[in-house]
Amino acid sequence: MSQLRERYEEFVEVRASILALAPVGLEELSKQVLGLPFPCLADPQRAVFKQYGVLSRALSLGQRPAVFLVAPDGSIAASWLGKQQWQIPSVDEILRKVLEQGAD
Repeated sequence: MSQLRERYEEFVEVRASILALAPVGLEELSKQVLGLPFPCLADPQRAVFKQYGVLSRALSLGQRPAVFLVAPDGSIAASWLGKQQWQIPSVDEILRKVLEQGAD
């Protein structure tokens, strides 16, 4: 999330919004997201994660990472689902896909 925070203005420039989701309660979330320029929602029961098919890992701690590009009509324009925290696209790759899709 720190890379998204650092490059947030680039998303603003292409009229793309960022929404983060964390598998923790509000109290823990408030400690983790200080200084984020975009909203981050608490999902301690992982209900939204499950709706998008992003399941937690059974044999280790943590939530699988994922990135979804949601089109203006609400459809999923692109998605990435990793098995480990480092298996997410770079900010450059996300921005490139946003520009291909046309943010609104």
